[in-house]
This record gives sequence, C-alpha cells and structure tokens, in this order.
Amino acid sequence: MGRGCTTFLVVALMTFNVIFLLIGAAILCFAVYCYVDSLIQSAVSRSGHADKMQNLLYALIGLGLLTIVVAVFGCCGAYHESRCLLGTYSICLTIMFGVEIATAALCLVFKVETERRIIQALENIIMRFKNESVDENFDKSDSYRDWIQKSLHCCGINGMSDYPGLTVPSSCCIPKHRNCPEKSASYTIVGCKQVINDLVKEKFLMAIILIMSVPLSKLFALLFAILLCCSVKQRNEVEYTEVQVNV
Repeated sequence: MGRGCTTFLVVALMTFNVIFLLIGAAILCFAVYCYVDSLIQSAVSRSGHADKMQNLLYALIGLGLLTIVVAVFGCCGAYHESRCLLGTYSICLTIMFGVEIATAALCLVFKVETERRIIQALENIIMRFKNESVDENFDKSDSYRDWIQKSLHCCGINGMSDYPGLTVPSSCCIPKHRNCPEKSASYTIVGCKQVINDLVKEKFLMAIILIMSVPLSKLFALLFAILLCCSVKQRNEVEYTEVQVNV
C-alpha cells in the first residue's frame, strides 16, 4: 500500500475520532447536566422508575467517558501509526459496536413495551407535579408543572378539565392569545397525556435511526483502523527486509 493511501487512512481515521470525541463529550455533558439539574432530578424522582433512570444516567456517563478514551486511542494510534494502539482501539471499537447494535435491536424488538414505559414514566412525572402544585408544602411544583405545560403546549393530564373553575394556570394559555386567561377559548385544550403519547410514538423510530447511525460510523472507523494497521505492518516488513539485505 502506497504512502498516499496510508496518509489518507491516517487523516480519515483521525477525522472520525475527532467526531467521536465530540460525541462522547456531548453525551458526558448531557448526562452530568441531567444528574445535577434540580428540575430533571425532581422529574426522575416522580417518574416511578427513579432507580432505572439514575442507572441510565450512570450508563450514559460511562459511555461518554469510554467514547472519549477510545477516541483518544484512535487519534494517537493514527497519528503515531502505532499497531499496538490501533489494535487496542479496534478491539474497544468492536465491543462498543456490538453493544450499541444489540441495544438498538432490543429497542426495536421491544418497541411497544419501550414506548409504553417511556410514556408511563412521563405521565407519572406530569401527574405528580400537577397534584403537588395544589399543595402548599411543594413550592416548586407549580413552576415545574408550568414549565412542562409550556414546553409541551398542553394543559393538565387529560385537558383543561383537570383544572375546574378559574384555577386554570396561565401556562395553559396559547401564546398568541393576549386575552388569556380571561377567556377559556384561549387555552390549550389538549392534555399532556395525549401530547406525550403522540410525541413518543412519532419520534421513537427517528431516535432509533439516530442511535444506529453512531455504530455504523464506528464500523467505517474500524475498517480504516484495520487497513491502516495492515499498511503499517506491510511497511515495517519492507523496511526490515531492506535492512536485512543491506546487512
């Protein structure tokens, strides 16, 4: 394999690993933010699956760190054209590729059950915040409930009927209606339960496709790493042969 091909493999592999490094950093930052943010932690504690969601955050933190470490191995291996580093990188990448493909496959196989669990957890969060917002002992639940309703453009669990009389919060208002909350017609009538159901079912497949794109890109990186490793081995053998001949 010529020097030009080797240079191309080095540049391609380093480019892939810089992208992986950024992805790992993004996953790590997101997971740490979710772990320390009071609003998200309050939502997690009310989801009915607090332990599983905390374990998911730990798994994301681990995945982010592992992705960063493996990407550094890949960059260093490509830059120094080290067969040892490239071999270690290839093994780690193969393991990560297998785990990610298996995870995505399980999500597709148990698609209905996964959707149901996500929807149930989100509904539990909204219901708890909504119920606690009328309790004077929970000062922050009001703002949490309003944040959810504004973000999802919904009102209550099943609709504005969850707020009888004049107790409908301003977060149920349609933004373009300035006369809200004086007139009931200016309220969002869709309940958060329906919005969550539609949102999860609409975006779930898209999320799986996005998740699948990461291991597929790692497959290309693995191919480049193997080719580069073979190229380095071939070059070393040629150099060794030339030295032996000269001796």
